[in-house]
Amino acid sequence: MLRVENPDGTGQPGLPESALLTRASGVRMRRRGSRMLFIEPESASWIILEEPYLSFWQKLARAMTWSEARQLEHPLSASQRENFLIRMYESNMVQVNGRSCLEPAELWKPVQHYPAYLCLHLTEACNFGCLYCMADSFPNKGKMPLETARLIIEKVLHEIPSDGITIDFHGGEPLLVWDDIQDLVKWARHVNQRDGLGRNLWFMFQTNGALLTPEKVEVLKELDVIVGVSLDGPREVHDRNRVFAGSSQGTFETVLHNVRKAEEMGFQVGLLGVVHEPQDYLKAFRFMVHEMNRRSFRLNYSSYIGRSHYRLRFPVDRTEEFAHAWLEMIDEALAWCREHGETLNISDVNNQINNLLSKNRPFMCYRSPCGAGNSVLGFGIDGGIHACEEMASLDMFRMANIHDEGLNLARMVESNPIQRLVQSRTVDTIPKCSQCQLKRFCYGGCTSKTMARFGTVMRESPMCGFYQVVFEELMWKIHENPDMVGLLGLPGLEYRPWPAPSAV
Repeated sequence: MLRVENPDGTGQPGLPESALLTRASGVRMRRRGSRMLFIEPESASWIILEEPYLSFWQKLARAMTWSEARQLEHPLSASQRENFLIRMYESNMVQVNGRSCLEPAELWKPVQHYPAYLCLHLTEACNFGCLYCMADSFPNKGKMPLETARLIIEKVLHEIPSDGITIDFHGGEPLLVWDDIQDLVKWARHVNQRDGLGRNLWFMFQTNGALLTPEKVEVLKELDVIVGVSLDGPREVHDRNRVFAGSSQGTFETVLHNVRKAEEMGFQVGLLGVVHEPQDYLKAFRFMVHEMNRRSFRLNYSSYIGRSHYRLRFPVDRTEEFAHAWLEMIDEALAWCREHGETLNISDVNNQINNLLSKNRPFMCYRSPCGAGNSVLGFGIDGGIHACEEMASLDMFRMANIHDEGLNLARMVESNPIQRLVQSRTVDTIPKCSQCQLKRFCYGGCTSKTMARFGTVMRESPMCGFYQVVFEELMWKIHENPDMVGLLGLPGLEYRPWPAPSAV
């Protein structure tokens, strides 16, 4: 950050008279009426300028010293100009003496080197026949031997150098192997204590909810396991895709009954909805907030993995329809927050606002390279180790097997060629992403979803059009509605709007 003493001796931070000011190269500009959106792609910075700042910016078409800039004929005072230029420098829109404030090489260093989120696919069987099932599960599919699962947990605890480990039991439907889940939670805590490892351990799983009985809820409370339930929205939305295996019978009533029963017992599960039709975003949102009285939930769009690619349609124009429906949902969510004086935690909305206002990328799917292999590992039922839990059904992403002689998980992550391939997929190496002004906001999307859709990892996200619309529109929305950051964003975020023109 550039700060020097003013030449008048006041000791206030400012620009020296001889400082050479130049517009940064690569800045993209989008006009909307009398306003201009500026995006600097490499540092993921953006600013929206209105008058009189915009007309002052237009006078800076050539390089000039701060002394020259002070003397330009313009309504902005010298101090207002200086504050404006410092902020433009902080946002990488202006260089001072050929230097940028934010260097991309320093901003985008790897967040994590070793995975702390380990996903065990304990079974590929399921009692549901959901049309978009990523695992393409059926009732008679196999399960992971308990001895294999125990070995995975023991090696994870001993070989992954992380203070905190999250173990996620996945499927299929994990509650089909309920006894194994109980055993493995106890086993992990036993190994951690027996060997003096001192790890912080968290356990979780995502269930379809049909087998979540009161008896299981009591045990889950005692074991301190986090549970998510898949509930896509109201009956007409949920039952369209989530049916019992081997039938067309909807599952809504069963799932809702079990979720309500768990709530009565003081055990609140997380709710995750999958949206396949864009018009269902608002229906799912209203159901979560009004019917389920939830202030935190997740809504995922369906993806071209597993059963969905032969049971559902994915039209080429779906991405922009999803984007506009998503933005309409955000507008309604903001109105609800203002009316009720409460915040909402809609997972991907939080992450999108975070990537617009922060240089931190806490969520592994909104980073480049993504979290595959460095934040998460997925384990198949035979002990196969994959770079991500979504890749557990794709053999090309199999890095090793937990039974391999001499295997060390940390060394595998450091040197495995599959891991190097996955980590080579960045927004700078994907041809379309490398030229995109929004590349460090969306980060190219999910590697496994890209592979499933295009047959290569070196492509943009199948939902590229969604992100292009959503991130740019969110910039305008945040500028016009700064309160949405506190109402819909992650804690600690802040947007600094420019003073209104009348205040200048």
